Parts: sequence; C-alpha cells; structure tokens
Amino acid sequence: MIALHSGDASARLRDLLIERTGIKAGGRLLDLCTGTGAVAVRAQTAVEPGGLVVGVDFSAGMIRRAGVKAHQTDVGDVTFVVGDAARLPFANASFDAVSCSHAMYELSPEVRERALQEVSRVLRPGGRFVMMEHCEPSRPLVRFLYRVRLSVLGSSENRDFARDEVPFLRRYFADVKRELSPKGRSKLIVGNKQEGAETAG
Repeated sequence: MIALHSGDASARLRDLLIERTGIKAGGRLLDLCTGTGAVAVRAQTAVEPGGLVVGVDFSAGMIRRAGVKAHQTDVGDVTFVVGDAARLPFANASFDAVSCSHAMYELSPEVRERALQEVSRVLRPGGRFVMMEHCEPSRPLVRFLYRVRLSVLGSSENRDFARDEVPFLRRYFADVKRELSPKGRSKLIVGNKQEGAETAG
C-alpha cells in the first residue's frame, strides 16, 4: 500500500520526514514502530557524529530484519529494540525527536493515546514529534484499497484520526501543523513538546 500510493522509489519521503524532525549531528532520535528500520537506518547519517538513532517495534521479526538492513547498508550503529509503543522502555526526556511512519493508523484508539503520551514523555522539552501518513488517494484503485484499510480499522475514532490527526495530536503537543508531501500523496503532522512541559513518569 505504501509503495503503491506514495510512488516514493527514491525514498525522498523518508528524507523529508527526517528533515522535519530537525535532528542534527549529535542528536538523539527515536523511530517509533520502526518496522524493517527504513527510516531509522536513513536517519543515522543525520545524527553523526556522536548521535543516536533507536528504532523500536513490538515485532521481534521486524527488529531482526531491521538489524540486517542496518548491517547491509553500513551506516553506523543504529540501535533496534523490541518494545511496546504504549510502554516505551526509555527514560523521561531521552530524545530530541521522535518519528513515526505509516503506523499510527494501525493502533487501537487506546494504544494510540498511550503511545502519544509516551512520545511526549520521552521527548525533551522543545523536542519534536513527526508522523507521516497517506492522504486519501486520487487514483480509483488505490483509493478503494485505502478506504478498505480505513474500514478494517474498526472504530469511528480510528477513521476520524486517519482523516484529521491534528486535533488528536494537539492533546499532547504544541504548534501542531500538517503539510503535504511534494506529490501531495502523503502528509506530515508535526508537533513540539512545550518548553517547561511536565514529563509524566
């Protein structure tokens, strides 16, 4: 679905996602629901020298594949961790940025709420959360598949989230904004953790 809709053969969307995190050399980035680690591996060059990229996913199989990918691309030391997005195994204010690509729609409303709370907790004050998801496709076949995907999400809250994520993210982040990718097929939603915001333990 991702490849069919985005048409992103050269991985420019991953670069755009990483760029919008604002991560710099020496920074610490968490890639949530990392899957096979495509974003995490690509982000490693952005934090060098001296930075850290951690990819977390609940699937041990995905994490194994991500580790192989990182080894094959020889980008440096990306860390991959098996973990629950709703109970991240990291200390408060551990990261400068958190990314999440094409995964938030797949979580139940309860898990997504806890995951967003956890993202806020592990971000340092002033840190940034960036998520990427699909816009509704214009091509009939892909639009049909997209709507099927939404229909199987189950709850109306999930479908509402897919159509407009901004109100949901504003519960946890400040300055939440949505932008379209250059081709208009994907959207990025960016929010910042407010300076001085309390970090729940």
